[in-house]
Amino acid sequence: MGYPYNFLLYLDTFMKSQDTPIIEALDHPSTLKLFLFARSMYPEDFGVREAKRKLEFNSPSTVLWHLDKLTEANLIEKLPTNRYKLVKTGLDIKEINVPIKFSAQIIKGELIPRRIFLISLLLTAFIVTFVFIFINPLVASINGAVFLAISCILYVLNFLSVKKQLSFYSWERDENQK
Repeated sequence: MGYPYNFLLYLDTFMKSQDTPIIEALDHPSTLKLFLFARSMYPEDFGVREAKRKLEFNSPSTVLWHLDKLTEANLIEKLPTNRYKLVKTGLDIKEINVPIKFSAQIIKGELIPRRIFLISLLLTAFIVTFVFIFINPLVASINGAVFLAISCILYVLNFLSVKKQLSFYSWERDENQK
């Protein structure tokens, strides 16, 4: 028995928090990068051209567009001097969902993450190693060591891929900001 549509609509509305504008504002990678820059500058204020130069944006109008999104979400404020500063709401954020790309295969019209193939390889290796424990313990230990090494290498490669993607959100900081 399913729930009536009105109940699901109510539940969906009830579960949406007041943080929705903040989450939506930080969905764009460049806006998130600008927000992290504002956090690194806190308690100092910063200007549009300064942010453009440090974050290597193409134009001041692009920076201004992202700053407007952050201002609407009440994460930063525009000062009377046309400079910007992080507000308490922005300072209180401790966790952010960062968009990360991952590889996928298209199989019969469905997107299948490549990690599924890695998981199936490791699961198969575990089962084979477990079976060989009873047949030939030496082969089982060699098999286990080889697949442990392979899984460690694949984990490091995955880590480096994620680290490379996260490097988009960093920039050269001045010595006095570190």
